[in-house]
Amino acid sequence: MIDTNEINDFLTPALCEEAGIIVINIGDEILDLGAMNLDYIKVRKVIETIKSKYNVEVSLRQITSLEWETWFENTHAVSVETFQKSSIQNKDKINEFEEQSFNEEPKAFQEEFSLETNQKTLNINEHKDDYETELIDDANDEALIKLAQASIGEDSEVDNDILFGEELTASNDPVISGVASILSKCFTLKGSDIHAEPLEDRLRIRYRIDGVLKEAFAFPKSHVNPIISRIKIMSKLDISEKRLPQDGRIRCLLRGRKSDFRVSTLPGRWGEKVVLRALESDNSVLDLSKLITEKDELNLIKSMSKSPYGIVIVVGPTGSGKSTTLYSMLSVLNEPGVNISTVEDPVEYTLDGIHQVQVIREKGLDFSRALRSLMRQDPDIILVGETRDKETAQAAMEAALTGHMVFTTLHANDTATAITRLAEMEIPPYLIGASIIGVVAQRLVRKVCKSCTDLKKINRRDNQLAFKFGVEKARFLNKSNKSCPVCNGTGYKGRVGIYEVMKVNDLIRDLIMKQSNADQIREHAFEKNGRSLLEYGMDLVKNELTTIEEVERVCLLSETESEEL
Repeated sequence: MIDTNEINDFLTPALCEEAGIIVINIGDEILDLGAMNLDYIKVRKVIETIKSKYNVEVSLRQITSLEWETWFENTHAVSVETFQKSSIQNKDKINEFEEQSFNEEPKAFQEEFSLETNQKTLNINEHKDDYETELIDDANDEALIKLAQASIGEDSEVDNDILFGEELTASNDPVISGVASILSKCFTLKGSDIHAEPLEDRLRIRYRIDGVLKEAFAFPKSHVNPIISRIKIMSKLDISEKRLPQDGRIRCLLRGRKSDFRVSTLPGRWGEKVVLRALESDNSVLDLSKLITEKDELNLIKSMSKSPYGIVIVVGPTGSGKSTTLYSMLSVLNEPGVNISTVEDPVEYTLDGIHQVQVIREKGLDFSRALRSLMRQDPDIILVGETRDKETAQAAMEAALTGHMVFTTLHANDTATAITRLAEMEIPPYLIGASIIGVVAQRLVRKVCKSCTDLKKINRRDNQLAFKFGVEKARFLNKSNKSCPVCNGTGYKGRVGIYEVMKVNDLIRDLIMKQSNADQIREHAFEKNGRSLLEYGMDLVKNELTTIEEVERVCLLSETESEEL
């Protein structure tokens, strides 16, 4: 006979939400459960624990996300405040469950886990020649080998590395498989963002491809709640909270590749809008030589990043590839003898050998506090995801002056403006001039499709600015060609970066100490080396990599240049 009270005490709302399960029926001898993902590891743990702890048979069947949402809202509907209190009260139970269930894994699973662990274990004796002589200590090596080969239970959070697997797209539930296809299509289209936006009569799905939003398809109004709820479940967000914005993250395996998405929800007139930013997990893109086409800027950035201490700042608008540039610098510097730590919000790339800190503002862990703590961790190189305030900027520059290499991003339009932006944060001029090695400004423009565009001589009257920079021929879109198989008739395929690199030399440092404005700094920034964003962009036009329109769209133009246009 099943003890209903014990089962209900164990299957708390928090635990059901974590595993994505519902209680269908508690019979005399069999407990009927429903799960959105039958193979999810937490579901397996729940079943094994119920069988072993309560001696109960469990029947499990596939349910839809709509069934799960209806059960959760109707059977366990609680206010946000009550739910939070319930979660705190049940935290110990959940921890106890995870601890116990990990120790009670089925024998086959334990053998598989142990085999995998032993295969990945480093055999110290076989690799002694790879280590420095002073690191080898025969008196202790035997104990270290035993420790490395021991089957020790890992933290349960390891299971969350891949939350959802390939079975998503093959699910019988149209919502589960459909949402998985929406995510997977983002990589097929090489998009950077997914917008799921409820409108008055439909749910619109758009992808940002090469920096431009394009509507892919739309669903009926009745599909809004199931699809948005499914995305929120995958992101571990509270589906009962529809009045406040929420932020989460999805990790899944789609078409054989590990995929990461940063998720943001925002309530609106017709429902919650969800925007997913695709985070590139493939570290092969972290190559400066692939990002920067011009050798002069490439060599300048490489030399700045190899400085023993100081600070390098990267500026540009959202989505311009600042994080990719910074991580490309780190990937070159990432060696066993170098201690690299980062503070980010969110962590966009995962690099082996680098300690990455995720900012948690609600817990009081912001950029400045995390940076102060990093200084006690014996760092060689520090990456600060974003410098937003005076405290973070001052801490980063003081770290640079005390013998550390610091990389960070800043909200500014170009390299000269970055200097004055720091001055506006009330950072002393001597600190700015003494700590900054250089500033990199960047933009992303769409690459022109050579299959359906025409190379023509430019008209001086219509393209005065391009002619001023020595452009004689450029590629122009052929508006009549809308059936190109390479670019789908858009005229563009892929993106390329535009870079402006200003190395802080004695002249620039002197201008900083005199508190010169951005125009004065910009006037002298490229007297010895480097070029402005506009010059770099026009050189890309000469090399037939983009169009004049694209360069003028993203580059900052002075008032004089705007008048010429």
